[in-house]
Amino acid sequence: MKRRHFLLLLALFSPLACAMNAIFWQPQLRDNSIPPEQWRSLMQNVHQTGFDTLVLQWTRYGEAFSNDKELTLLQMRAKDARAAGLNVIIGLHADPDFFQRQKQTAAALMNYLNRLRVADIQQAKKWSAYADGWYISAEIDDLNWRNPEARAQLRQWLSTTRTQLTAVDNKPVYISSFFAGNMTPESYSRMLAEIHQLGLQVWVQDGEGVNTLTKPERALYLNASAGCQSLTPAQGIVYELFQTLPGKTFTATALSSTELTARLTQKTACDKDRIYFSLRYLPLAKGTLEN
Repeated sequence: MKRRHFLLLLALFSPLACAMNAIFWQPQLRDNSIPPEQWRSLMQNVHQTGFDTLVLQWTRYGEAFSNDKELTLLQMRAKDARAAGLNVIIGLHADPDFFQRQKQTAAALMNYLNRLRVADIQQAKKWSAYADGWYISAEIDDLNWRNPEARAQLRQWLSTTRTQLTAVDNKPVYISSFFAGNMTPESYSRMLAEIHQLGLQVWVQDGEGVNTLTKPERALYLNASAGCQSLTPAQGIVYELFQTLPGKTFTATALSSTELTARLTQKTACDKDRIYFSLRYLPLAKGTLEN
């Protein structure tokens, strides 16, 4: 896609007064090789094309970004994003085994969630100078939190985590969630409402890139959780800028120009946040970030 066409596209969804217009960046260790001037140019282009916020999906992924050199370089990336005019929401600690660990007994799960919170607070203390908001990198699905006991643990974990994060630095706290047809749209919306009532801002992933459900099925969930009717709990929608390839393992690829145009011009209802996943799939990142 030519740059002038991309500029026109993003002008169509330039942010209104209250809505965030954000792009996720999923940091990878391979991104460490990007020259600083090239990264700064990319951040300037991101801002100039209409985005106001960069969301770091995580600042630690397992052992990645755990040593001082990796941490310092990642912090410089965030600093450059802010210098380019972007707000930066800091994702915290991501455990690669998060979804597997949810299958533990109730007591073991509570201990695990407590350890996640400790790791998140440790990250927040390192990143307070760079944060315009906090993002809890653990994603909430519609499968593992269906029974009342698990939901009570979920509320306890997130409530205490939000309280401790805002004690480090009183910034908004965000979390994202996805659905795959394991709850009814109404039950899913109620779960998100419980999270929102704890003081967290919830973003719902639209599921179009993953393509687990049909478009009409996805619409039922998105309308129930992020529609215009009163009291829908989601603060915004994460639009997936990729498509998955057939196979047993998850493999994603960039969209065609036509498909990308369609997704970038989608708008949330009632001035909710628009968040796009991810920076790696945008044409302006080609040559800087590898897919």
